Parts: sequence; structure tokens; C-alpha cells
Amino acid sequence: MRKNSIAFCGGAFGDEGKGKLVDWYVNHFAQKYKVIVYRDNGGANAGHTVEVGKTRLALHQLPSGILTKNVTLILGKGMVVHPQDLMIEILDVEKAVGRKLTRKIILDEMATLSLDTHRAYESVLKQWQEGGKGSTGRGISPAYADILLRHPLRARDLSPFNTKKITEHYKMYAALIKGLGQNIAKVTVPVLDPTVGTAAVGSLDQFLTKVRQVSQQLKPMISPVYELLEKAWQDKEYAFVFEKAQAVGLDARWGVYPDITASDTTFDGIYGSTEGCIDPAEIMIKAGVIKATYMSSVGSRQLPSAMTGKLAKQIREDAQEYGTTTKRPRDILYLDLPALKFFRKVGKLTHLVLTHMDIVYDQPVKVCVGYTKNGKSVAYRPDQQFLNALKPVFRELKTWDKLALRSATKPDQLPAAAKRFIKFLETKLEVPVLVITTGPQRKEVLFLEKP
Repeated sequence: MRKNSIAFCGGAFGDEGKGKLVDWYVNHFAQKYKVIVYRDNGGANAGHTVEVGKTRLALHQLPSGILTKNVTLILGKGMVVHPQDLMIEILDVEKAVGRKLTRKIILDEMATLSLDTHRAYESVLKQWQEGGKGSTGRGISPAYADILLRHPLRARDLSPFNTKKITEHYKMYAALIKGLGQNIAKVTVPVLDPTVGTAAVGSLDQFLTKVRQVSQQLKPMISPVYELLEKAWQDKEYAFVFEKAQAVGLDARWGVYPDITASDTTFDGIYGSTEGCIDPAEIMIKAGVIKATYMSSVGSRQLPSAMTGKLAKQIREDAQEYGTTTKRPRDILYLDLPALKFFRKVGKLTHLVLTHMDIVYDQPVKVCVGYTKNGKSVAYRPDQQFLNALKPVFRELKTWDKLALRSATKPDQLPAAAKRFIKFLETKLEVPVLVITTGPQRKEVLFLEKP
């Protein structure tokens, strides 16, 4: 095992609050080591927030640790990067801190580009079919499809600017969209700039001008990373924090169609993104982050543990259950142990992180502990038709005082009911809990195992 290495992934359906824990570990390691924060999947469809004084910034492609000294941020080969959105994020952070960023940001030259052409194609395609209902509209799937179809644009195509290749890319997507009955130049796509919201893709010349302009801004960041990773992984002066996007329950292999993403959301994706340099089996801690007392979901998937009524509405408002990227309201579910146990297994998790431990009320915490089908006990399978036929088996556990929880600074100070609940989850999910969050603030974390 490689000491001082930790990886975080979403342990359910995303939006679990990974960024808060990643930020903590980055700052913790940076006190003693040089730190590499590595992101290996997804793109502008991800979302986490960072706090700059009293300002909260929503980041989508930049990894956590952007404001920490001794940190190198790497956007890996496995990502699909939207260049304009990335620059807007960087400029937003610089505006918030009032200075140029001095942290080292490296965009792997092999990272795939996700452009407005991809967003336009995804938008038009969604009008033809229901397969993209859970999509964020950020062009993620078409960008990953380019890899499988053997015509991706890479970050290195921006430096030097490959006019021929990028022109061919535009013309190909123009033809695809024309075949679906629309004109690519007139298709509007989402943009990160809140003052704009959406913008047309534009003509070939307009498209090339936009991409060429941002390529000059990103040029200093685009670089090979293999040798850096290879040397740093063997260097004891470096600590590594791996930040996954989305969650195991959204992986194309383990998610419920059509609410899946196109990237590898498990730790296995690190192997491919680093081109075999870093074996995820060597990472010391591989933690799945889940919400402790409930779950949330976006899209058309329906689980037997779905929650409706006043409690669901209250949780949605109290926990701000709206997407960081899309602002969509999330569906609320009871904590679903069969699904979580499945994700723990296929995600190869060594630990759990429990967030939202403070989302409790003056009533028992209701948990789905099993399913039945035709009177027989069955396990979770990621198939909507199968899930539709299941009946949930619930168990109620004693609630706890959230104020007492938030005031705890040591594990033995936690309310007795909260400690029993944590032990219950560890037993049922067969994995230890590393840390819990006791409130929404960055400092409200409590470690059950020494970091």
C-alpha cells in the first residue's frame, strides 16, 4: 500500500458532499508534504463548492485544493474538459481571492475536449429520445463517445492549435445535427457564465475563434503528466488525493439506465487515466461518501425506497438538495442498504464517509434494509424493470439530538443513538466508517479513524 494516499468517490448516486472531505485532506497533507490532487473522470457535469471568505464558489472541473499551498492540481486523461468553462472557473476563483492563482494546474495533454459541438448534439439528440433524461446537458456522453469512435480531440490539439482537426470536428457534428433536422450554428447550449446562461454554437469561423482564444489562455497548463506521476508516486515527499466525479451508482455498468454517466466512476478509472502508472489497489484508503440518514437521486430511476410527502420536502430544503451544476431538485429516498451494499462491493470501497449526520428530526430514522419479490428476499440489481417489482423492507432506528451531535469534537462525545446508528451501518455494509460530518460547515467533520 502506498502511504499518504487517499481516494474519494460518491458511494451512491452523486451529490454526497465529497468536496468537503477532499478539501480537508488536501489541507491536512499540505502541512507536511507536497500534494498532488488528481481528477480522473467526468467534466463540467460535476460540481462541488469551495468557500473563499464569505463567498461560495461552485467548481465543476477544477479539483479541490485550488486555494491550498504546496498543491499541484492535475486534470487527468480520463476527463472530458470544456476549455471555456474551465477558464471561467479559474477567473472566478481569481476574482474571489483578488489575485492571480499561484497553484500549479496541469491539464493532461491527453485529456479529451468536450466542446459546444458536443453539447449541441446532446441537446438535439435528447429531443429525439428519452435516453438523456438524466443528462446535465454538458456534452459529456458525446465527448466520451468520440474516444470509442476513434476521433477525439485532445487537450494537445489546442497547443499548438490544430485548425484542420478542429474544423473537421465541427463539420462532422454539423452533419450529424443536420441529419437530425437542425442547424448546428443556431443550436443553443448551456455556458457557465451566469450572465449569459446559454449561447448559440455559431458558425465554423465563430466556433474556431472562440476555441482558439481560450487555447491561448490554457496553453501554459497543457502538459504531459506521466513522468511527473511516476516519479511522485515513488517519492515519499508527496501525498496523493484522488477526487472522483459523480458516483458508483451512475457508472454505466452499475447504474440504472438511462440515468448513467459515460465515465468510469469507480476507482478503477484511475488506472486507465494514469496509463497504468497508478494501480488503485495500492491506494491506502478508498472511501465512498454517502449521506448518512437518507439518499438523493436525479433522473427517472425509481427505487423501492423512494420517499414522498412532507419529510421528503423538508429534507430537500434543509439539506439544499438541488444540483450544483443543473440546480435541479433531487428526489429523496430512504437510506437504501441493499443498493449501498452493492455499490460498496462493485466500487471496491475500503471505507465509508457519512455526511449529513445532522439531517435528523423528532422521529425515528427509517432505513430500507432489504427487498422482497413474490415473497422472497432478493438483492439489489441495477435494472429498472427488476426494481419495479420489489417491495422494500424497512427498519426504524432511534434518532438523536442534532445539537449534541454538532457540539461533539470526539467520537465518544457523540449521542449514544448516533454511535449505535454508525455501528449498525458498519455491520450491515461490512465496511468501517472513516469520518462523519456533523453539520454543513467545512470544519464540522469528526474522524472515527485517525487521519
